[in-house]
Amino acid sequence: MRRIVATGIVAAGFLGAGATAQARPTIYVVEAGSSIDADRLALGLYVPGAGGTVSRAATIASLRRGEVENAALGGRPSGKILADVAFGMPELPAGPAALVTLPPPGTQPNTKRYLVAIIGAGYHGILTSDSTRIRGLVAVADIAPTLVALEAGRSPPIQSKPDADVQENLRQLDTRLTRVHHDRGWVTVVVVFTTLLLVALAPGAAVLAGAAAITASLLLSSAGATRLSVVLGAIAVLTAVLAVGGSLRRRFVPLVVAGFLAALTVVLAVDPELNSLAVLGARPDGGGRFYGIGNQVETLLLPPVLVAGAIAGTRWLVPLAALALATIGWSKTGADGGGVLVFAAALGVLGLRLRGLALTPRRLAVVAVAVIVVALAFVGLDAALGGSSHVTRAVGTGPDSLLGDIGHRLHLSWASATDHWYRIVIFLGCLAVLVLMGTIGPRRATVDAMLAGLVVSLLVNDTPVDVIGLGALGCLALVRWESVDSRAMRRGAMTAAFALAVLALAGCGKEGVAKPLADTVVGTVQVAAPGKAIFVAQGCGSCHMFKLAGPDAQGNIGPDLDKLATYAKTANKPLPQFVHDSIVNPDKYVEKGYPKGVMPKSYADLPTADLQALVDFLTKPQG
Repeated sequence: MRRIVATGIVAAGFLGAGATAQARPTIYVVEAGSSIDADRLALGLYVPGAGGTVSRAATIASLRRGEVENAALGGRPSGKILADVAFGMPELPAGPAALVTLPPPGTQPNTKRYLVAIIGAGYHGILTSDSTRIRGLVAVADIAPTLVALEAGRSPPIQSKPDADVQENLRQLDTRLTRVHHDRGWVTVVVVFTTLLLVALAPGAAVLAGAAAITASLLLSSAGATRLSVVLGAIAVLTAVLAVGGSLRRRFVPLVVAGFLAALTVVLAVDPELNSLAVLGARPDGGGRFYGIGNQVETLLLPPVLVAGAIAGTRWLVPLAALALATIGWSKTGADGGGVLVFAAALGVLGLRLRGLALTPRRLAVVAVAVIVVALAFVGLDAALGGSSHVTRAVGTGPDSLLGDIGHRLHLSWASATDHWYRIVIFLGCLAVLVLMGTIGPRRATVDAMLAGLVVSLLVNDTPVDVIGLGALGCLALVRWESVDSRAMRRGAMTAAFALAVLALAGCGKEGVAKPLADTVVGTVQVAAPGKAIFVAQGCGSCHMFKLAGPDAQGNIGPDLDKLATYAKTANKPLPQFVHDSIVNPDKYVEKGYPKGVMPKSYADLPTADLQALVDFLTKPQG
């Protein structure tokens, strides 16, 4: 009969004793060389704790109590004891039991996994768990509850599936988790620099870099690529290519982002392991999040979703928000309850800005209440449909549990941001960048929404350096995109920024009875050269069609400026006044299909002569 060798440890710790010990199931710690009958057990790996470090004593406490405490908060749970821990290989027990190995003495980095075996109760093959959704990997907090459930005749958290070569598959899983852990930091650096390159060269693509990087990560995971050089090169190339390809047509960006979210939802629901073993996926190697969407991916997703919402406009904002929340927060997909709050807040602020509303304290308070209501309704619906996650459990057990969970995360955030000097520097530096982007220059709809999301994220998530670092990168991409209207403009940032100014010239959002205008406009312009020179130099033709500008105005991103008279007539305004007002106050007239709040309002500061020359060029037929 086939035999396996369970790798053991030399135990150090304390044991629960007394008469009640006989009533509890037992977890056995075994030494190297102990052999057991492979036909009577199932094997797996477990992560011994949560956080950056782990100790043997903390692991024993987690095994006995079926709980895990983050190392940053002490690492030792103190709940009710569910199982006893015994050392040494016993006679093979008749009833269900667990065999485990433990970390070596002292405090260790929480980057290794250890063997666990469940004996009896029909277990055979490889262990599986809904808590991890990774074949062969289980949570330390599920081992004792599994034994308790088996003795009580209930369905256990840890189950097993047949496997032809358990040991080899576990070895491959362990190797892959180790490589993903080692690659993750370098991959993040590559994504940051690739995004910065796109910010400089292709702003329309830069805002999609997060979604492109996540897609590249999943493609590499499906291919099983783990060699660092291959992973880094592929991430850089695929991120750039996918981002540029997705941004080629501005009007298709919302469809591209919606398609990406739908595909990501399917992957997370159907094959969660694919995401968990991706370099930009969950982080099962540290025991914090075994599946779904973590704070890093959540922050990378914000810019593309906000840009899609800004381009699609308020009419499609609600369907887009519903899709994003389902991807992020549904317990069968992203299972990111904090992300629900983050995206609801960001999209709520974006909705206000697209309607041209200022962000007053009263309106922000209304958004805050709406965010809480939406989040609670979403979690309640998820639970009613059978979903289960730490969020549904925290909300379902009452306000005390929910507040405790938030307090727990704030504590972890502080510990994470201050445990090394370089983290403090990164946090404060990126915070300063965000403050500058939020207070200097014209107000930008997507940037305001991104900042709102980041504020909420810092309150409800526990990795502040990831949030603020990638958040600053996302805001930079959005600022650049807002300045050049989501396309890489060949004439530079100022060229494309002014093209956005002219975008609103064709806008009309005011209803009323149109009155006929005179066949000719008052006044004449004898020389059109100054206005045309400004139009051409500022790159207005990159986005708009205007026959008088000749080949320099063949753009199709914005409305046709040859129809300005029609737009002015609909707005019931004289043409020169309509054009002038649209430049100095972009949100005053907005053509249907174009959102408010996109164009900066700084063009009122243009020199008076330049402004008048541009108005004359756009309004005089002889110009």
